[in-house]
This record gives sequence, structure tokens and C-alpha cells, in this order.
Amino acid sequence: MLRRASRLICDRTASSAVEFAFVAPVLLLMTFGIIGYGYVLGIYHGIQQIASEAARASVSGLNDAERARIARDFVVAHASSYAFIDPARIRVTTSQSPAPQQVFEVAVVYDMSDSLFSSLSSLVSLPPPLVERRAVIQRGGY
Repeated sequence: MLRRASRLICDRTASSAVEFAFVAPVLLLMTFGIIGYGYVLGIYHGIQQIASEAARASVSGLNDAERARIARDFVVAHASSYAFIDPARIRVTTSQSPAPQQVFEVAVVYDMSDSLFSSLSSLVSLPPPLVERRAVIQRGGY
């Protein structure tokens, strides 16, 4: 009996499995964190690009109402070409500054809840699900 116990203590055949059991949760948490932050940063970049391109497209408008329509139409037409972005969750607002500054602003708001984001945020701490990005162009006086 003593011989079996000493042989069991010295047996190292399952040591790799035990070590992996200790390391696996940390490894999986890091992997899901990398995936989650990559997903979020991809959406942030896409929303900023949409806002910037909509602002650039709105330059062709003759007045602020036409600029706002051009910006909204641009977002509707091109939002589906961006990875990870659902065009149905995008909201576009435009605003004009008073006369001294002469700028036209396009704001794009995207709601990431009810997507892959919500399932990943239960595993890893991620930023808030509402993304808002703005782009400003000079209006008139070129």
C-alpha cells in the first residue's frame, strides 16, 4: 500500500492537464477581451469614417438644409459597406454654428446593444454601447 502511494505521488503523467486547467480561464478571458476590443474599435473607426465622409459629401450643398439631406442620404447609402455596422442602428444629426464660426457638423450615433457586443460585455468589461462620433466642415467663406 505504501508503495502504491509513493508511486502515485511521483506520477507526473497528468501534470500538463492540471497546469492547463489553471491557465485556461485566464487565456480564454484574454482571448475574449482581445476579440471584444477589436470588435468595438472596428465599430468606432467605422462610425468615425461614416461621419467624416458624410461631412465631406455635404460640402456640395448650397444651403444648410441641402447639406443635412446630403449627409443623411450618404449615410443611408454607404453604411452597409462597413464591417460590423448595422445600418438600422445608425442615427444622423446635423447642426450649424452661428455666423462667426461658419461650421457645419455631422453627428453619427450608433447603438451597439443587441449585438455581439452585449454577449461579449458579459464576459469582459467593455466601453458603453452607445457610440457617437462627429465631423465638422467649414461652411461658406472659402
